[in-house]
Amino acid sequence: MVRCARVAAAVAAVALLGAGLTGCSLFGLEEEPPLECPGEEPPAAEPGEARVLLTIAEGTSPWDLTTVVYDDGTAALLDGQQGAASTNALAAAGTLPRAVVGPYDDRPGSWRTGYLLPCALDELRDLASDALFGSPEYGRVAITDRPWTYVSYDNGATRAEVEVHAFDTGYTEGLDWSERRARERLAALTHFLQANLVVTGEELPVTAAQVDGSSEVAEDFEWPGPPPAELLGEESCGVLTEDQATAVLTFAREDGLGEASSQLTVRALPPGVSGCD
Repeated sequence: MVRCARVAAAVAAVALLGAGLTGCSLFGLEEEPPLECPGEEPPAAEPGEARVLLTIAEGTSPWDLTTVVYDDGTAALLDGQQGAASTNALAAAGTLPRAVVGPYDDRPGSWRTGYLLPCALDELRDLASDALFGSPEYGRVAITDRPWTYVSYDNGATRAEVEVHAFDTGYTEGLDWSERRARERLAALTHFLQANLVVTGEELPVTAAQVDGSSEVAEDFEWPGPPPAELLGEESCGVLTEDQATAVLTFAREDGLGEASSQLTVRALPPGVSGCD
């Protein structure tokens, strides 16, 4: 596509400029206006009625989900991610906190609604196919204590899952050309999503919660859920639904998990995501 080629070329130019000016390689994209989609209407469905198309997670696990886009253009965003649906580098390396901070390090957030207009959804599919298919290699940059970015895309016939270390920094020093190019394509995808995702902000009802971590929680730990050893089992992961999910999420949000917070993570699952897969 002509637009894809233009975006990719712009990304490459910015990356080369950054390398020449700073002595290290950074990629970043200037803000771009959303696509104009004359006469197009937002999807009438609710998030989760269609299958999951694309997910983005940032932290230490693919379960650190922040953004879910569905096949009909609806979307779910974790609280606090409305202004940062993309993990595209918008700051220079070295200016970010040197600690892995995931969206679930404090207390479980809730999910809110958003959408892409049809023409933006079509472009997203093209960018995702270009960025994620073909087994791209992203390499490992020499920066410690930064989160991983996990992106998955399912076009209905094929599924791609990738993970990229320190993608949020935009730092690419030490990577070979193909690894830099792979990161640039992924940045084009996430930046496009950030520019075109319309956030309506309505809170989605809780349907399920995932609990994962260690089952070796102190015997005197009390919460409204089943005993962690019973819930987590051999997989170290369990899913709660309906009233139990609501009760555990409320408890974790209001009271916190106390000493168990270093052993357990509680997450509200977005619609259509089964958890513990």
